[in-house]
Amino acid sequence: MVLSRLFGKKDPFSKLQKAYNEKRWADCLRLSEQAEFSQLEEARADEAARMLDSAGDALCRLNIDEGSACLRAGDLTKAREHFELAQTQARSEEMRHKVDGLLAGVDPDEESQPAAAAGGCAGGSCGAHAGESLEQDEPQDLDEDSHLELILSSYPAELIERYLGKSAVFRQAFLAAHDGRDQESLDGFDQVDEAERDELYFYERGLVRDRLGDFPGANRDLKKALSLNENHGQSLVSLIALHWRNGDREEVETLAHKGIESGIAAGFCLGRMAALRWRQERLEEALEFGRRAMSQGAVDLETALVTAAALEKTGKLDEAENVLAATGTSGCGGGRQASPYLAEFWLRHGRNLDKAIDAFNHAARGEPGNPRWIFRVGEAYLAKGWKKEGQALLERALLQPSLDPQLAAQGKKYLRHD
Repeated sequence: MVLSRLFGKKDPFSKLQKAYNEKRWADCLRLSEQAEFSQLEEARADEAARMLDSAGDALCRLNIDEGSACLRAGDLTKAREHFELAQTQARSEEMRHKVDGLLAGVDPDEESQPAAAAGGCAGGSCGAHAGESLEQDEPQDLDEDSHLELILSSYPAELIERYLGKSAVFRQAFLAAHDGRDQESLDGFDQVDEAERDELYFYERGLVRDRLGDFPGANRDLKKALSLNENHGQSLVSLIALHWRNGDREEVETLAHKGIESGIAAGFCLGRMAALRWRQERLEEALEFGRRAMSQGAVDLETALVTAAALEKTGKLDEAENVLAATGTSGCGGGRQASPYLAEFWLRHGRNLDKAIDAFNHAARGEPGNPRWIFRVGEAYLAKGWKKEGQALLERALLQPSLDPQLAAQGKKYLRHD
């Protein structure tokens, strides 16, 4: 196993140098957690810092690549996990900016957000944005073991050893899936020995079948995974997401209650129930489920937006604002950037208009293809009395066919009245 390479008789600097020369970037960063390289004599300390910075950026690029593959496959949740991991690994300003831009475009389950808050990204960008491909000459230098460990770094710790112990056939199918080669992956999973077909097998194959558009097959595999191990939270989460996308709200509710009662992925399940009750216009129940979800640390974007919308609808404005404040992102200078969802709240209630404009502009830079944020800047300008500038931005947004029809209708009303 890759981890075993870290242990030997050499001093930490020599180990770091060897791992760096072999392009074992994850090993380099693990060594940095075990040894204090800044205590070395100056030349060696500088060289160690250089190697660690380079290794961090290399791992960051690899996670960006993994996340981009997930994004192309439509798996926004895993894409965000890889981009968030890349954010912790980035050392250079360039890589930090790139990751900030990618994170801006991967808000999960955008279509099912409350109408008052639905839209594009939750933050902004200083450079690249979601969907941008990596440069062709960026290296992909991990061996199979390291590549596998890199992918598994976002998996629950208790499962990693089990994945690492899988057969070569399983591993090849698993890696193909994470490289976006879904049909090849499915063919590979079909070759896995019957004796190895545990809940991990059915879970991974179910995800591949889902991406290939095979709803019945994905449903069977994920349910089989749960029947083999009722504590496998990833299967429950994926099964609920599958039925949510398929519009089967009754099955979603059944599965979500199962998770809540058993404590398996309870935060996610509470969040799904909040979103479900919101859609059913059962406001008080949506608020109750949302608060319970957030009390368990379930602060995913949709749960926050549903909870905030329910709070706002019931007149609890300060609490709603606090919930939306938690949806901000890390700014390019290291500070906290207000999300455009919080900015929309401010705009609706005439609060902090200058900060709202900054947040909308930041979001527009991160998602230049979404006219929503330019429209919001125009609205904010009108609210500040800047009629000429506001009208110009509204007209610009109305020229975009992708503008939400409700916003387009509202924009035409603004221009008629003015």
